[in-house]
Amino acid sequence: MAFLLTFGIMKTQRMLNYTKFGLRIKLLALAGIFFVVWDFNAGLFDLLFTVFFPQGPPSIGLANGPLYEWYYHTHLHHWAVFVGIVYAINYPITSLLMDKTELLADTQATLAKGTVCISLIVALSLWLSGPFTTPKFAFDSTHPYFAFLPILSYVYFRNVTQWMRQHHLGIFKSLGSFSLEIYLFHKHIFMANDGTQMLVLVPGYPKCNVVATGILLLVVARTVHKMTVIVGGMILPSDNEGKCIRAFITIGVCGTAFYCLALLLEYMEMKSATVILITIMIIGFIVYQTILDLTWNEYRNVDRQGINDEEETPVAKASPPIIGAMVIFVLGISWHIIAMAGAAGGQGALPVLCESFVNEGIWAPVSSCSEYQRGLDTREYHVAGYYRACDSSETMHWGWRKTRPNTRCRFRSRTVSDLQKKLAYRRIVFVGDLTVRNIFHAFCRSLGDPEAGRYDATIADHADISKQIGIVKLEYKWAPLAFDQVNKLKNLRSKGQKGGADLLIVGGGTLDRLHVWATDEDQESHKAAVQKLVKELDYATAPTVWCTPTTVNTPALLNDEKRNQMNEMAISEVRKMYQDLDVETTANFVLEGPAYSRGRVSESYDGMMYPHSVYDAGVQIIANALDWLIVPSADGEEDDEEPFHPPPVGQLSNPFLGLMMTCFSLIGLFFFDGYFGFSYLSSLFVRGDGLKSTKRRQMQNFMPNDLYDDAFVPFHQRLKLPLSKSDASSYRAKQQLTQSGRGRVQDIHLPQLAHDSDVLSLLDNDSLLGGGDRGSSRRGLGMMTRRK
Repeated sequence: MAFLLTFGIMKTQRMLNYTKFGLRIKLLALAGIFFVVWDFNAGLFDLLFTVFFPQGPPSIGLANGPLYEWYYHTHLHHWAVFVGIVYAINYPITSLLMDKTELLADTQATLAKGTVCISLIVALSLWLSGPFTTPKFAFDSTHPYFAFLPILSYVYFRNVTQWMRQHHLGIFKSLGSFSLEIYLFHKHIFMANDGTQMLVLVPGYPKCNVVATGILLLVVARTVHKMTVIVGGMILPSDNEGKCIRAFITIGVCGTAFYCLALLLEYMEMKSATVILITIMIIGFIVYQTILDLTWNEYRNVDRQGINDEEETPVAKASPPIIGAMVIFVLGISWHIIAMAGAAGGQGALPVLCESFVNEGIWAPVSSCSEYQRGLDTREYHVAGYYRACDSSETMHWGWRKTRPNTRCRFRSRTVSDLQKKLAYRRIVFVGDLTVRNIFHAFCRSLGDPEAGRYDATIADHADISKQIGIVKLEYKWAPLAFDQVNKLKNLRSKGQKGGADLLIVGGGTLDRLHVWATDEDQESHKAAVQKLVKELDYATAPTVWCTPTTVNTPALLNDEKRNQMNEMAISEVRKMYQDLDVETTANFVLEGPAYSRGRVSESYDGMMYPHSVYDAGVQIIANALDWLIVPSADGEEDDEEPFHPPPVGQLSNPFLGLMMTCFSLIGLFFFDGYFGFSYLSSLFVRGDGLKSTKRRQMQNFMPNDLYDDAFVPFHQRLKLPLSKSDASSYRAKQQLTQSGRGRVQDIHLPQLAHDSDVLSLLDNDSLLGGGDRGSSRRGLGMMTRRK
């Protein structure tokens, strides 16, 4: 959009671009359009773009629908384009003003530049302490109106002294030649899973991975830049407008044809990687042959003295497309292997075979006193010190063990939005003892209720709980013994489809070992209850999850009876009995309690209960298992899916800040200041009081609005561009006024000549920084001025 806006504003009434106020009036009109479309929220954005971007439905990378995503991204940067254009048209004035500042006495120059620097620093400080620290939504809504501050500040600080303007880093100059390609490709290469994860080429070594992906980005960007320059020069020559028009039409037709082909492949359900690879090869051959046909006549007519004009052999003609096809094939195979190894993350649904690995994990220590964490604590929480040494302040985090790449079992933490989307309009029922109740509370926390499961003595321990979080219903049924669990499940089954659950999470066995295990008769009774439980699990129409008891911390049990009846060895017997009676084979999935509690046994304060984080890990195991437990309907959509309601377009608009930017635009455009008013602060120290009349006349045009003629008229004359009569006469009048200073005209025109060489070298595509002639001319200029 930035390129189209720039081209459109310069192309419309192009002769106005050479007048003093014509281009600036056009840009003011553009600022008004920006304000009305993005800042005022009068519905004009919907009217303009709904034709091109529908509101829905959401898709990969467009979670809120195409229209809102287009609104979001264009809103973030809509003023950045305008600020860049304003700075560009004021660049000659800005450069000339800096040259004149260099001619001031050392004290005046330091005060003039220092005032601007301090003002920019104050503005930056206000931004960093205010909008920059706000939450994401508030930051996004204010970003378009303050993002230009750090950019303009950097530009000014970078060029504030003559020495800094004469030196530069060659690597930055090289990167700048293909910075556009770096910007376009950085997200595609650095990120995976639609921007939610980092591309991993070197697992386990994050710094090496950043280096590897960075090198890949630079290589791809540089290659694409070279290809663009070569192909662009072939099909879009700068000296043949007719050929450019024909090429644009051809590109448009080809783009439309490729889009129709993509729709056809989607309609025919042929979107496999093999079909796409073959299609790319065929299209690449067609494009290659088309470019050769379009450019062959010109190549044939070029003077080729000393070049063998023999006819190309069939092998020579066929070699480039064959080599290109082989390169694409090798790259495709390589990327497939890397993706299978987990480089691109794993956002797709997990296959059923992952059930064998989902319970395999470990509690790994993570240092909370890393340099990153210490910096975060200092900035966010103002922490100055820690109560113990950092090497002993490690926290434990659950992580799945690495699986073979061909299993495609890339387990990951499921976010609140992931679970809410997966369980939308569903009813989750938990039936069991205290362990299941803790799993229920952890499920609530994973769905976005951070207060679930907090310690509260006023809440009854042995009571049913019902909650609705968003559009997900959760119910917990207190059932400490197997007999109670059978009754609860029967009650649910008797309600039929209307009162049934979409997911059943059942567990028990611990309290059975305490209360119905003392005699043989108790054990037989319990065994019969477990057999009935198996039948109820088998009758269930919803997917079922069986939760086995967690590891028991025997020394922490509160009394001798529990230590005798509920120790870890005794509970192991209970787990084996439930397994032998086919409880685990009847359930659709088994959450193994020892798997996610084994590494945290010492933290069980009463022998049975664990910290919240342990049960949160158990819920994440279930959340990954939902990929095969809850399968979408045949049409690919979730059952009872909520109608799509995208966020309202315009919710980021801020008319007051938009009006502020409009005022800054007026200052930048009609006060001729690339720094939007900050440059005028330097004129506070150039009053001319106490100076001789000649010197005062030399510095009377120090403000940006007085420098237009001095900055632009020489360029128009030297490049033979159109020049209005008023600008020419005004410039001649200033020259005549200056020449009355008895031979001191050189004092003004010498910096002007240096300034002219800067912009002319820019127009000739030469290096603007680091030129030896430029630096020597300015040093000579300073010496001549001091001698006079």
